[in-house]
Amino acid sequence: MDCRSDEQLLMVARALSDPIRCQILDLISRWNAEEPARCCPDGMCVCDIQEALGLKQSKVSYHLKELKNAGLLYEQRKGKWHYYTVNRETLKRFCLELNRRFSLKLPGLEMEVR
Repeated sequence: MDCRSDEQLLMVARALSDPIRCQILDLISRWNAEEPARCCPDGMCVCDIQEALGLKQSKVSYHLKELKNAGLLYEQRKGKWHYYTVNRETLKRFCLELNRRFSLKLPGLEMEVR
C-alpha cells in the first residue's frame, strides 16, 4: 500500500487506532523477529494469536481482516490454516507519509521507500 492518497493513509490510521489491532500487530511483529515456531514456519496462525491474547477466534479473525485490508499484514493459506506476517513496507510508507505531510522531521525517516 502506498499511503500517499488520503484514503490509503486513513485506512492504515483507522486500522492502527484500535488497541486490539495494535496488540495483534505487535504480537505478530515480535513473532516475526524471533525464530519461527516449529508449528508455524510461514507466519503466526490465528490459534496462536487467540491463545496469546485470550480472545475468541471470531474477534481475532475480524481484527486480522481489518489489518490485512489496510495492507498491514500478509496472509498465507495452507489448507485450512491461515498464517500472518507483518507488511513492514506498509508501516514504513505510513511513517514516511506522516513525516512528509506534517514535517515531523523524525530521525531515520528521511530515506524514501522505492
